[in-house]
Amino acid sequence: MRARSLSRRSFFVVIGGGALTLLAACNAPFAPPATPSNPTPEPLLTPEPAPVGLGVVAPEGDPQGAAFARALDAYLATGSPSLASAPPTNTAPNAGGGGAPQITIATSAPHASGMMTQRVTRLYAPVTNWRNPLRNITRTELVGLLGGALPDWGRLGSPVPGAVVRFDYTPGGLPIPPELPAALPATAGYADYAGLVAAIDAAPLAFAIVPLDVVDFRVGALAIDGADPLAGRGDPLAYPLRHDLWLSWDPALGTGVVDAVRTFAASQGYAPDPAAPFGNPINLTVAGDIIFGRTVHSRMVRYGDWQHPLRLVAPRLRDADLTIADLECSLSDNVAQPDDPFTFLFTTNTAAVAGLKLAGIDGVSLANNHSMNFGEPGLNDTLATLAANAITAFGGGPNLAAARQPGRFAVKGTNFAFLGYDGITGDDYGAGTNRGGTCPLRRQLLLEDLAALRADPAAPLIVPFFHWSVEYVAVPSAEMRALAHLAIDNGAAMVIGSHPHWVQGTEWYKGRPILYSLGNFVFDQDWSTETKQGMFAEFVIRERQIARVRLVPVQIEDFNQPRFLDLGEGLEVLQRVYDATDVIKTMT
Repeated sequence: MRARSLSRRSFFVVIGGGALTLLAACNAPFAPPATPSNPTPEPLLTPEPAPVGLGVVAPEGDPQGAAFARALDAYLATGSPSLASAPPTNTAPNAGGGGAPQITIATSAPHASGMMTQRVTRLYAPVTNWRNPLRNITRTELVGLLGGALPDWGRLGSPVPGAVVRFDYTPGGLPIPPELPAALPATAGYADYAGLVAAIDAAPLAFAIVPLDVVDFRVGALAIDGADPLAGRGDPLAYPLRHDLWLSWDPALGTGVVDAVRTFAASQGYAPDPAAPFGNPINLTVAGDIIFGRTVHSRMVRYGDWQHPLRLVAPRLRDADLTIADLECSLSDNVAQPDDPFTFLFTTNTAAVAGLKLAGIDGVSLANNHSMNFGEPGLNDTLATLAANAITAFGGGPNLAAARQPGRFAVKGTNFAFLGYDGITGDDYGAGTNRGGTCPLRRQLLLEDLAALRADPAAPLIVPFFHWSVEYVAVPSAEMRALAHLAIDNGAAMVIGSHPHWVQGTEWYKGRPILYSLGNFVFDQDWSTETKQGMFAEFVIRERQIARVRLVPVQIEDFNQPRFLDLGEGLEVLQRVYDATDVIKTMT
């Protein structure tokens, strides 16, 4: 789509066929001028653009563009490495009367030929309270939110209705974005992101428009018409919340200008390639306990389908860049199924690995109380089956040294190391120097493993996956919280837990997420709502920082098969998480 040149207007929202078309309808003063049948192109800048310092000329009427220009001017004044290596060859006086080279910043593509140009783009996102169950809104709903036409979340399809509250994010005193209609008055403005996050956390019905580059997991970023740039999904060029700037300069200034501009733009949250996903996002999915034994096994045999348990959720799981789960059974053709239909010894045929493959599961933790149900032979068959299918196992092995080895994954230039610890049967079935088994959850082993990974030249993001907790409780124990805090204090990027058959609360500790239990994922405990319902977690990691934690509730049907829950059904699961989380906040 061709960008329009808007006098004194640079932050534009593309709705349908043109800039500000629908947004302007919400607030007349923001309407673009009428276009004659044979229009004369508007000038890119006002007739007398105001130069900034060393010759960076800012677009008038665009606070964000002016702030960008001032900051670029200061950056160039310090002598960027790129310019130092390629000094300008033309130092003719610029419009400001000085001798420095001139870089012009405009809000639409320049028409002048023979100039070097660089387009840079900053994306924005509507963010809400992390507990808001909405995940996506339409462009029309976005306009209604901003313009006040949709004053209640219930009208956007949320199962939690209530009056919409709008906050402004105004770093440096500048409203972001300045050109969006504001018929819905802002309750408050926040110049720092931490203050905004705290305000949104205390106001479950609040939202704000925030630059995508500052968003982190403590808020929920909404997709727009399915486009989710935080996760790198959708076409960035068609995304409606964006701020585009075009920089132009004489090519005689040298090639160093290109590198300097791109480096600076990236530092300000502007992408030099507007078609590329910002921040090279990595989508990580982690699921809870998968047990292919007992009734789950009998269902697979009945249907003649080893992939049956995971068929409904597989497409979403394999859509992630990296998918991890907890596997709580043996995969073996050498172990007979127990005759007891209520057995606590879980095994299935090696053919069931097809379900893990279907779901795109890249790695599994074996650090649990069922990996050793059939001793070392069952464990060894499981390890061999997983290895033959390119699924990385961690948390269990032929000896303690192997069981302690992390599951390593390299994704888009970022390394991950998953550590599995068995806090349930580690003392009984833990691996030894010459004995296969699980990796026991012991404080000293945890500290040693974390220290080794901190010193690793690969600098992986470290994720401990703990199998812990008494069963059928939603609130973690003080001991669990102490271990999770210890892990983060010693370098863990996040902490994941499983085992109690129920979902448990979450905690944000020192800027890192802790998910104490994801609950059952593939299981046959059909006798209670809590054991039939679980969740998996979707993370977005951007430049080694966690930008999203999203909980996806599921319900297990027919003793074996999880299905997704709609917003209303899923709220029941999530509310148990939130209630437990509130209890955790009161614990010392």
